[in-house]
Amino acid sequence: MLFGGKNKKDESGEGKSKVLNFLWLNLDLPAPPDPEDGTIRQPLPEEYIKNVRSAGKAHPAAEIDLWVDSKRLTERQMVYLKYAVENGMKNVHLKDLRSIPEYDKEKLYNKAETDPNWRNTYFSTIWLQVDAAKILISLQGDFGQHFFADMDHYHLDIESEQVQKMIGQHGLMIGSAYGGGASIENQLWGFDQTRRKFFEQYCATALKQAYKGNNGYEPLLDKVYGGLAKGKNAIPVSEICLPIESKGMAHAVQPGHEWSGKGGWWGGEKKEKEAPAVVSAAKVAKAFKAAAANDQGVKAAVVQSAAAPKPKAVKSQMAG
Repeated sequence: MLFGGKNKKDESGEGKSKVLNFLWLNLDLPAPPDPEDGTIRQPLPEEYIKNVRSAGKAHPAAEIDLWVDSKRLTERQMVYLKYAVENGMKNVHLKDLRSIPEYDKEKLYNKAETDPNWRNTYFSTIWLQVDAAKILISLQGDFGQHFFADMDHYHLDIESEQVQKMIGQHGLMIGSAYGGGASIENQLWGFDQTRRKFFEQYCATALKQAYKGNNGYEPLLDKVYGGLAKGKNAIPVSEICLPIESKGMAHAVQPGHEWSGKGGWWGGEKKEKEAPAVVSAAKVAKAFKAAAANDQGVKAAVVQSAAAPKPKAVKSQMAG
C-alpha cells in the first residue's frame, strides 16, 4: 500500500486540480561539456526517472512536474531527460527552473557547489539551494492543490483519504518521520489555496536564512510551532502530520560525479573518484529522433543536427 492512509479516496479532493512537484539539482554550474563520442553524462539517477514516471502512472489525473536547472545540464542532457521522463506520459513534464524569474535572477541559485564533502552536512551550498527551491516550485501554477515530495517519497498518495482529510480540514499536510507530530520534516507537503500565503512566507524566510548559511528545516518548524500550533485557533500538529516512509533509495547521489557523495552520513563505501555514469549514444540518438519528430521545420533540423556526435579534432600534419 502506498503511504498516506487507506487507499480509499476522499471525496473532498475529487474534481480539484492537483500538481505533484519533484526537484533535482546537479552540483556543477555550468554543466561540464558532453563527451565527444555521442554519449552524455547521466543527468540524474535512472531510479529517480523511474520514480517520477511511477508517480505519473499512480496519479493520471494530476500533473507531475520534475524541475531541473538547465544551466546545470547540457542541451543534449536536457533533450534526453525530457524524452526519458515524458515519453508515453501525458501528465508528466520536465520543467526548467530558469523559467521562474525568482529563481533565475536569485544569486543563491547561481552559485556552484565547491565543497567536495557536501554530503557530510546539510548546510553546504547545494542543500541551501534545494531547501529554498523546493518551496518555490511548490508555488508555481494555478492548481487546487499543490504537492512536493523528495525523490524517494514518490509513492506519496496525494489522493488518499488521510491526505485529503488533512487538507480538507486544515488546508495543508506536512510529512513527519515518526508520525503524530513527533518530528516534522521538510521532505514533503501539500496545500490548497487557503494556505498559499503560509508557503509564500515560508519561501521568503527560507531564502533569507539560506544567505545566513541555514537550511529550510528550522524555518518550517518555526512556521508550524510558532504559528499554526499557537494561539486561539491553534491546530493540533498531529492533525497535519503525515507519517512518511523512504524506499531506501541512495540519498541524492550525483551520478558519476567525482564528488558523488557515496558514504558520508548515509552509509556506503566512500570513493574519492568515480567513473562517469553515461547514457549510451544509441539512447541519446533515440531521444533526439523523437524530439525532432515532435517538432516542426527549422527546429527539427536544429535538433537533428545537435544529436550528431561532435567530430574529433584532427591534428595538422603540416610542419610548424
